[in-house]
Amino acid sequence: MNWWQAFPAIAVAALLLFLPGLILARALGTKGFASAAMAPLASCGLIGLAGVVGGLLRLDWGILSYVLVTAVCTGLALLLRRFFRGRVAAVAPASAAPVAQWAAILGGMAAGSYLIVSRLWPAIGKPGNFAQVYDNVFHLNAVRYILETGNASSLTLGRMLNPDAGIAIYPSVWHSLAALVSQLTSNDVIVSQNAVIVAVSVILWPFACIMLVRGIVGPRVLPLVFAGALSGGFWMFPLQLLQWGPLYPNTLAYSLLPLALLVLVGLFNAGRERFMDNVSLWSFLLIAVAALFLSQPNGVTALLAFSVPLIAAAWFNQLRARIRAKAGARAIAFVVLWGFAAAAAFLVVWQSLLLSFDNWKPSRTLAQAVEDVATGTLLGGSATTVASVAALLGIITIILRRRGGWMIACALIAAALYIVAVFMYQGRFRHFTTGSWYQDPYRLAALVPLFTIVLASVGADGLVSAVRGWLGRMAERRPAGRRLGLPQFRGSGSLYAVAAAAILALAFHTLVGRVHDPGLTAVSTKITETYSYVPGWAVSNDEFALMSRLGSTVPEDAVIGVNPFNGGALAYAISGRHVTQYHLAPAPDAELRKIAKDITTAQAGSETCQLAGKDQVRYILDFGRFYMLNFPEAGSYPAFVDVATAEGAKVELVDQQGAAKLYRVTAC
Repeated sequence: MNWWQAFPAIAVAALLLFLPGLILARALGTKGFASAAMAPLASCGLIGLAGVVGGLLRLDWGILSYVLVTAVCTGLALLLRRFFRGRVAAVAPASAAPVAQWAAILGGMAAGSYLIVSRLWPAIGKPGNFAQVYDNVFHLNAVRYILETGNASSLTLGRMLNPDAGIAIYPSVWHSLAALVSQLTSNDVIVSQNAVIVAVSVILWPFACIMLVRGIVGPRVLPLVFAGALSGGFWMFPLQLLQWGPLYPNTLAYSLLPLALLVLVGLFNAGRERFMDNVSLWSFLLIAVAALFLSQPNGVTALLAFSVPLIAAAWFNQLRARIRAKAGARAIAFVVLWGFAAAAAFLVVWQSLLLSFDNWKPSRTLAQAVEDVATGTLLGGSATTVASVAALLGIITIILRRRGGWMIACALIAAALYIVAVFMYQGRFRHFTTGSWYQDPYRLAALVPLFTIVLASVGADGLVSAVRGWLGRMAERRPAGRRLGLPQFRGSGSLYAVAAAAILALAFHTLVGRVHDPGLTAVSTKITETYSYVPGWAVSNDEFALMSRLGSTVPEDAVIGVNPFNGGALAYAISGRHVTQYHLAPAPDAELRKIAKDITTAQAGSETCQLAGKDQVRYILDFGRFYMLNFPEAGSYPAFVDVATAEGAKVELVDQQGAAKLYRVTAC
């Protein structure tokens, strides 16, 4: 299968991301660009909610449950709008022609999407390839688990690893979406997951960046095009997160984050114009929190962090206004108290999202970390010169206009989180500030590009305005008929066209330059190595071929003994046959450790055979001693590795592909 043959699956993934949410957004009263912008947030919120509700009601996951929850939520949204009809201020129509606005949005998306897909498709190779990295063993198996059990609840997805757990929380929106694509297109879990990767990173991410900029600067054509072009110009996001980990749920959450921030922009009147009424804004704030939390909880933490400047500014402005108006002590005390209450609530929520993992060591000096942020050379990548210069222009523009300082503050917050992660040693401060992200520099570096793009787009808008004003002043100083020596500069529209052409040229330079960028080339090479079956860090070509036949060589009720560190755990995702472990971790209990130690040499009726019979372990996948991770635990499965050479092994060879072998246990 090539990428064009996988296009129907990609299209289905994109439709699932946009269409149901668009219906809900319209029911909540949004119009124009706002309804389109809120669609992915609403869709992911609906997917997460449908999974949880389906799990509680024992309703199998599928398109019917997704449609049912969408219909119920849409009905409730219509009732909500009916209740508030006439009680909220209407929103004025957009101040620009829809054709120009949507042309800019589509043009920006085309630029950013081209940059990303031109790297992504060749790097992955084929839609049937998958990331042979630690996290993806879980992700692929989780998609298979949802397809098999019909349970897509984020409250119980972790039961795949711990079946006896009552509540086993793991955010499931990514896996639920991939499972839906698999059901609707009849593709395997690998192709379906790759379709979601393309839909999220190539379509959703550029779209979300453009929508956030649209909400901030208004329906101005050039900043939207520039935001789209820049969205595909950073090696750290989305490309690096597709290789590192791979962090698919984080990729989805970060791609939704600009749309969640757009809700905050509306709530705090931080944009050029109102685009949703208060009922819609508060509704979508709840939806955004749900969508982010059920995609990856640190998306909520990022939203909290970026909300601080907006909340602080609102509090300070209210306090200053009350003091200037000489309001009474009670009115001033109320403002002070709600500020303290907001800070307390923030700290409680922030603390609840912290995680205990803290194994990262400092990797950059303070000077290097600051330079990384200023130049875009995150974690030692290549510089994003155009974006950095444009972001500097954005900072200057904000200072001169005296509006939008929160954007600078958000960029500084993203920078500070990254610097803490890469420069500071383990300790309480680093844990408190970056604990929600596992102190992972890659996850925190991926937050930096967002507000670089926002500031750069504001800088593009400021440059257009400055050039337009300068040309206007120059034209007014010339005698009539000789302005600039060119009659076409007489109209303000023509002056704007000159400035617009300059920014378009800059955007085009950005696009062309980043196609040949060494940083993007380096991450593309990493993706290629990660998604390759040669050497196959998780699964080689032979091993994959053998696992693809397990559906016909192993009975449905049988369990296959595997060493998860040599790729055997992926037999579940690839074939649907159950294995002794579904992720790379030490054997979870003494029973499995005993089976993995001597099942091939056990005597009939022995304790080992009794344990194997209870767990239905009747086959073994032998993939040798080439381990994805050379942890000491990888050597804890002597009965599952090099079986034929074990003295006294009682097994029967069932299938073989190269060095990969499938055995049936005859000892018991």
